[in-house]
Amino acid sequence: MQITNCKRLAAGSLSLIGLAVASTVSAFEIEVGDTSASIYGYAKLDATYDRGDIKASSDGLGNAIGFANLAVGGEASSSGHTSMHAWQSRLGVRTVTPTAEGDLVTVVEGDFYGSGGGSFRLRHAYGSWNGITAGQLWTNFGSFVGDTPVLDFTGQVGRAGANRQAQIRYSLGDFHVALEAPNGAVSGTSYLDEGSERRDSLPDLTLRYESGEGAINYAAGALLRQVTFDDGERDDSVNGWGLFAGGNVEVAPGTTLRALVAGGDGIGSYLNNSPAPAAYRDGDRLESLSGWGGTAGISQQVGPGSVNLAYSYVTADWDDAEAAGLDVATQDEERQLIHFNYIWSPVQRVSYGIELAHVERQTVAGDSGDAWRLQGSLIYSF
Repeated sequence: MQITNCKRLAAGSLSLIGLAVASTVSAFEIEVGDTSASIYGYAKLDATYDRGDIKASSDGLGNAIGFANLAVGGEASSSGHTSMHAWQSRLGVRTVTPTAEGDLVTVVEGDFYGSGGGSFRLRHAYGSWNGITAGQLWTNFGSFVGDTPVLDFTGQVGRAGANRQAQIRYSLGDFHVALEAPNGAVSGTSYLDEGSERRDSLPDLTLRYESGEGAINYAAGALLRQVTFDDGERDDSVNGWGLFAGGNVEVAPGTTLRALVAGGDGIGSYLNNSPAPAAYRDGDRLESLSGWGGTAGISQQVGPGSVNLAYSYVTADWDDAEAAGLDVATQDEERQLIHFNYIWSPVQRVSYGIELAHVERQTVAGDSGDAWRLQGSLIYSF
């Protein structure tokens, strides 16, 4: 067995929800026979200060920005919360084994954001060989191409597929198709009815095409799914769908524009931080809910890092549910975020960042609340 130091870009180390590490990640490589195993990760400290319409019962906006912590409609509020944590710190192992039909690659990775922070949890656990990927990883309905680097772990709202779930995926060049777990994290649904039970009969089907040419990178994808309820006496199902398209372009040396739009009907939380569940129950019938969102941002290289400005927005259409007589007045109708930051690397494997974020939500009844978060982050990678 041979142990060496090597420099390797760790799979998943550039988190779409906020970790922009400018340098490659250094991993320890272990070679056993034909298999090489890379151990990678980082330690990250987040320090935050929150001011604004924050619920008195909440200790700030949370470890990552939580819209539910914003006070609206005359709720008791407080302001001025300081917090520090290291829950986003990450550890992973990646193996590569040559075969007669190409490399067999496996990845197992976790962080400490389980239970909202403090518990180790599984992020990725998958294998890939000969175009077939199986296990838990980022949903195929989504892409990083439209993401602007931000420090907060919530990331930009309204983008497609910010979660990981079990799936089997086939890739042929730039085209990817997958069958994904309908009960996974991104497939959550609420029927706004305590008597309802979900029943998953079919996997979700996702498709994505991602490519680039010159200074332009782009991606587009589609989602087809079925949402079902069954309370033992009555059952019904509804079909759902989703679409997304995004890209980035370097318009000048060191200047990059990014954008993505996504949405659909019955899309649920395939749309990041959407206030809309996939469906609601109206008597014996199940009705789907639609949601739409988008992101836009610009990055400018300055000195050893980059200045990033990002805007993101997501909305849910509650009109039909309200017309059906459901009490949805307190449900969020709109959520939006603005991020402004500078992230830099004084030396390889060390990244620092400072960020100002504005968070806002508005309910169906028209009540709104907003707050500011100042965040500093220090990331030490290996």
